[in-house]
Amino acid sequence: MKRSPETIDLLLQRRSQLAGKLVPPGPTEKELETILTCGTRVPDHKGISPWRILVADRSTQDILHAKLPELHEGAPASLEKTLSKEAKTAPLLLIVSSSTTSDRAPRNEQLLSGAAVCQNIIVAAAALGYRSQWLTEWFAYNNSVKALLGIPTGEEIIGFLYIGSEESPPKERPRPPLSSIVSKLEL
Repeated sequence: MKRSPETIDLLLQRRSQLAGKLVPPGPTEKELETILTCGTRVPDHKGISPWRILVADRSTQDILHAKLPELHEGAPASLEKTLSKEAKTAPLLLIVSSSTTSDRAPRNEQLLSGAAVCQNIIVAAAALGYRSQWLTEWFAYNNSVKALLGIPTGEEIIGFLYIGSEESPPKERPRPPLSSIVSKLEL
């Protein structure tokens, strides 16, 4: 396999941008197809392809965000304000879910394959010059939200991936030193 120092640089520099700070333009149709194709090039035990991806443009996001407060049981008064700052400008939203109903592979492997789809999507978007934010929040775990989105109960929402451009680069966040999270296995 060919070496790719550009990929290493991309991974070392990639940072999330808050969804509420993402602005147009978003990916073109051709770029989106590339992002989605890259997204599905993931480990997939037993070739189940358990993931699904919903694509929501700006106007569809507005409708979705307007409906979320009524789907949240006992929603705090601040919920609508929180949602409005989350993503009022992101040009694109990809909702990734993963079915966990197959008995051909363990449930966790089906979920992790969906997480790998999310990771590939945000890396592919970054490679094309876009920023993104991977969110879950309460709405990823709410059955009423799943029903609204047409996601069966046997699927789990893995992430809401907001994608767009930046007006200014995101701040770097502290990363743990490798010495605090990596150790040599000695048996």
